[in-house]
Amino acid sequence: MITAISKGLQITIPADIREELGLGIGSKVDIECENGKIIIKPVGEELEEIFKKTAFLKPKFKLTAKQMDEHNEKMFR
Repeated sequence: MITAISKGLQITIPADIREELGLGIGSKVDIECENGKIIIKPVGEELEEIFKKTAFLKPKFKLTAKQMDEHNEKMFR
């Protein structure tokens, strides 16, 4: 499907795709650029639950946010 970028530099995910993937207001998606393509993937509810359950934990290692992101990218790919 073709969609346009709005004045606010946003795109709309067509309704049939949103419905198929169960996306609604507040749904989380992961956006990546891969080989010149934009990839949008829904973030599952289970990942959100993990974030909520672990929010109180203190980190074992002193890592910067960038280092944590790099580590997470390796773990989830």
